[in-house]
Amino acid sequence: MTNRALPLLLSTALVLALGACEKEITVDVPETEPRLVVEGTIEPGEPPIIILTRTQSFFAPTDLSSFAGLFVKNAVVIVSNGLVTDTLDMVCSSILTEEQILLAAEATGLDPQLLANVDICLYSTTNPAIYGEEGGVYDLRIEAEGKTLTSTTRIVPAVPLDSLWFRLIDQDGSDGDDSTGFLWARSIDPPAPNNFYRVMTRRLNTGDDGAALDATFAAPLGSTSNDQYFNGQAIEFIISRGSSSFSDPEDRGSTFKRGDTVAVKLISLDKASYDFYRSYENNVATQGDLFTQPANVRSNIEGGLGVWAGLHAYLDTLVCIP
Repeated sequence: MTNRALPLLLSTALVLALGACEKEITVDVPETEPRLVVEGTIEPGEPPIIILTRTQSFFAPTDLSSFAGLFVKNAVVIVSNGLVTDTLDMVCSSILTEEQILLAAEATGLDPQLLANVDICLYSTTNPAIYGEEGGVYDLRIEAEGKTLTSTTRIVPAVPLDSLWFRLIDQDGSDGDDSTGFLWARSIDPPAPNNFYRVMTRRLNTGDDGAALDATFAAPLGSTSNDQYFNGQAIEFIISRGSSSFSDPEDRGSTFKRGDTVAVKLISLDKASYDFYRSYENNVATQGDLFTQPANVRSNIEGGLGVWAGLHAYLDTLVCIP
């Protein structure tokens, strides 16, 4: 993720190779200026939601206090749909009730325990005139810390899931695993080319604490695709379980269990948003995440990093019974 990663790996290799030497090796790693990162979404019937952060130094502390310091407060965030222009309100988790924190977690994908323990601020509105609509085009303008960031996105039509089912990994029971598997789905791509998709999942059944197994929807790596090779055709595809950075480390598998109740979103998005999420997934798979210095992530934010994405989700739910 950062231009510091290669020097760090090289210095580590040198230390291992020269372990018998007593001479200390020092590598001078230059600092880079933090940049503003946007994670903004708007969906039909929903308000725009903007999370604004700064990139973090490779060697910066990773405790909760320093994590909270990544979030940018007191920015001017403006969204326009061509008819209505609205300046969004800053909303901080420290003033939210427990119920509102759960709603905020669902809307943003941030962990509810994080929202409850760290004062995290985002930007949104209660003005329904600027809520998302299918076919709408939305301009974003952000002024923060002496910088101006801009972007434009649109909300494309949703594509439905034709069917959804659960299939065990071990179909014939020869391996003795009769409890875990993946979801499968069937959808029909529209005849017009250049459709772009993202899949997210959430287990709704509860754990021992009475809370849903997944606090929010999460996208598995490789969840973003386009119709380059199946334009206008029916397609069947496998869906693995998504996990976020805040998931329980002991529960980050990719499979579902027999009896799980799973909500699935098939999200349609425009090309600029697709380019971001696709490159972001590749970046996370190989290097890290957007809280460090991202490499090769295709942002649609002028003057900064990140994404302003119009999303249109088709939602379906399945109980995992083979």
